[in-house]
Amino acid sequence: MSKENIVSEKLKSIINLINKNDFTEAETALIKIVGEKDNDFYPHQLLGILYSKTGEFEKAKKHFENSIKISPKNPGLYFDLGLMYQLLNDDQKTLDCFLKVIELNPNIIDAYLNIANIYDKQKKTVEANKFFQKALSLKKDYLPSNKAYSYFLIKHGQITKGLSYQYKHLGIIQFNKENLKII
Repeated sequence: MSKENIVSEKLKSIINLINKNDFTEAETALIKIVGEKDNDFYPHQLLGILYSKTGEFEKAKKHFENSIKISPKNPGLYFDLGLMYQLLNDDQKTLDCFLKVIELNPNIIDAYLNIANIYDKQKKTVEANKFFQKALSLKKDYLPSNKAYSYFLIKHGQITKGLSYQYKHLGIIQFNKENLKII
């Protein structure tokens, strides 16, 4: 087995450890890989994810930023950094990261949804609506877009339109004058 395949297999097993919340063993293995091969963004990205999950946000930020230095045109790295900033409730940095994601790849629907949600949180409904619409235009049958947009409509007083939208696009709500039934 080549050295590249060995590292790839190690990373797969580390991902399993992270998914099982075995952070100590995963951290030890990733730090070892970074020490051996510091020019690979992926171990840094995984350390960023691991530290985000453990609440060690300064360490997470350091590793996400290191991964971006190594691979600055990778939108997934900015996406992960944006998610970390979202956990910290830093709307501006979150927004900056997701805007960078769509600059690098304008087809990442979840980036538009995150931007729309930030604008909605900031009470910038026109901007939020614009980004919801863009997400919907990329893939009309994408459940998270349809769900988020229908809730957005309901939240902003367009209840009938939001419920109709849910029924039409999601098929999860039935209603008439007398009854509202969530399926």
